[in-house]
Amino acid sequence: MSVSAREEPPGVGAVTVPVQARLDAKDTVGLLFGRLSVLPALLALPFLLTSFPLLLLGWFKPVPVIALWLLLAAVIVPIGWRRIPSVAGAPDFGTPSEGRVTRTPRWALAAVAAIAIAFGIDQAIYHSQFIIVMLDPASYMQFANWISQHGSLPIPQNAQAFGGGPGITFASAAFYQIGGTIVPQFMAGLPMLLSLGFWAGGARLALLFGPLLGAAAVFTFGGLAARLVGPRWAPLAALTLAVSIPEQYTSRTTASEPLAQILFLGALSLWIDTQRTDRGAADAGSWRTSWRGHTRSATHVLAGITGLLLGITLLVRLDGPSDILLVVPYCGLLILNRRRQVLPLVIGMIIGLVYGAVDGLVLTRPYLHLNRSSVIPLAEVFGLAVVAVLAAVWWLRRRERSGRTLPHAGPWLVKAVTILPFVVLVAFAVRPYVERNWRALQYAPMSLHWVYWYIGGPVILLGTIGIALLARRCVRGQAPVWVLPLLVFAWTITEFLLRPAITPHQPWASRRLVPAVLPGLILFSVWLVAWLSRKARAVRLVGVPRYLKRFPRVFVIACCALAIAAPPAIDTLGLGVKNSPGQGLHLVADGLAFKRTEVGEIAAVDKICAAIPANSAVLIVDQTMMLQFGEAIRGTCGVPTAGVVLKDQTRANELDDVHAIERAGRHPFVLASTNTQLSLLGSGIVKRIMTLHTTIDERLIFGTPHDTDPQRFGAYSWEPAK
Repeated sequence: MSVSAREEPPGVGAVTVPVQARLDAKDTVGLLFGRLSVLPALLALPFLLTSFPLLLLGWFKPVPVIALWLLLAAVIVPIGWRRIPSVAGAPDFGTPSEGRVTRTPRWALAAVAAIAIAFGIDQAIYHSQFIIVMLDPASYMQFANWISQHGSLPIPQNAQAFGGGPGITFASAAFYQIGGTIVPQFMAGLPMLLSLGFWAGGARLALLFGPLLGAAAVFTFGGLAARLVGPRWAPLAALTLAVSIPEQYTSRTTASEPLAQILFLGALSLWIDTQRTDRGAADAGSWRTSWRGHTRSATHVLAGITGLLLGITLLVRLDGPSDILLVVPYCGLLILNRRRQVLPLVIGMIIGLVYGAVDGLVLTRPYLHLNRSSVIPLAEVFGLAVVAVLAAVWWLRRRERSGRTLPHAGPWLVKAVTILPFVVLVAFAVRPYVERNWRALQYAPMSLHWVYWYIGGPVILLGTIGIALLARRCVRGQAPVWVLPLLVFAWTITEFLLRPAITPHQPWASRRLVPAVLPGLILFSVWLVAWLSRKARAVRLVGVPRYLKRFPRVFVIACCALAIAAPPAIDTLGLGVKNSPGQGLHLVADGLAFKRTEVGEIAAVDKICAAIPANSAVLIVDQTMMLQFGEAIRGTCGVPTAGVVLKDQTRANELDDVHAIERAGRHPFVLASTNTQLSLLGSGIVKRIMTLHTTIDERLIFGTPHDTDPQRFGAYSWEPAK
């Protein structure tokens, strides 16, 4: 596979930058579009780079975190910002059409910005208050709640407050009891970012970071679409992503996927800019002799930032390295083509991956151990890929030095990559009928159906055709900007279809589609629509009014755009026709777009905190309540909290635990979700301190979710009689 559509003899590449500079000067809108679309990634990167060492050292406090972030951002943002070219002409880079570009229309940037802003506002209106730990978003919130107040990990147990009572546990959902400490689950990237919200306005503001990150992710995706397909097609791509259930679902809560999207998609955008700012011979010198020029070169600076963004996704998602696995062989292609950008790209990736590895090994090792069945194979595959690529590069370079030419893509390879996407699609379509043990495989054979439920059949079909045509072009060297996006998107889509690796409840499982699967399929399908629209220019009606002469092209664009954007919008809005008594046939819109979940959870936890007397130690005798509320009470109420081990839950043991708390000089405050669970404690003061009726997401196995389920939380307290 070629990484460049042209061979640049000495001196030829030197004219690239002046041409690009002239294009940028004529296209201020495209220049602004290109720079604004990667601004979220450029702001997130210095925050992660500076904040994680502070958390590691136990100095994660508002002043040092914000000060160091702003200082590094003042370096990274301007350095990257002024080197980013206009988005206009990016899809034609390295092709015969390069240079023949038009200005980016203002409406394209305005439309993508409007879509992102409207998306953010809508998600803020319907955002959840997910702080009671039942799923990952609440775990991230409690993680952030703790470090925003205390600035360090792990979490102390404060076991002395319970006086060594029998059958005590400090573990709760997503918070492990390790030795004398408590270790939170998940990577630290998102909780550190959420801490900004806690510092600025508490949990209520931190919850709004979900919609904010979601809106930024949609805008970043629009910038990538503008670079790969064209600015005029970016609004369609951004709109399709924004109206899909998975994007809205993850943006209404504090899930890690929107932040991962920003880093991943922003990195791909910057890599396209890296290629377009390559000055050919001027940037082709050895790093040993030309390092001063290379460190100032736009292409090398952008390559380094790209590498950092790709690598540091591991600090946000444990499976981040899986998404960037095929960047390794791509780097091998860069070495073979003597592209000097490969060095800063690789160095940046290594630095980012080291951040994530240190986080996993030092701060959240139990999380790695829990997922060792996937972490160890992923690490082994990544290592083998590096070794295999190094060996292949060494062999091919040795072959080249001996006078033999490097292998070129033959007709058989072109045909193979063209046919392969359709073979893969058919294989996954028939998989459910071959692998019948769905439950044992966590419904993995249904993975293609998941995509169909959320994005529709047209996107799958158009996207597959787009992959086939783009693969054909990339192998022929006709689409250099698409090589890396095609590799990583095709890989992540295939990997997801093969092994979703998530509990198959919908819409929960849809979050796996967010970082790369949906963006990739949407990009491929929109690219195909753009290609078809260009082909439709050849069809013109004669003998009709002038405004009808372009009707064939307009018809093709309109039909394809509706086929792409309408199915996910219909599912999200829940549009349909119902026949009910008294109303007859009527239109309904009862989708998840208009439903909130976990409303009232902040107030519920605040009520529990308000009921806890001073100098108390909280003992939760309800195992489910301990799992859900343990860390929320410990972190929000600021009191020592523990639960009773179920197998040791007897009247004698519970009373011994209460007496141990009293001997430790603390006031025992016992909690349960029902008053009957406090009956073992005998005489005392029992109060109902909290009742919450709210809703949670459905847990469907088949089909698109359109509704929510009711959920009740209750809290009763017991205190010794005075």
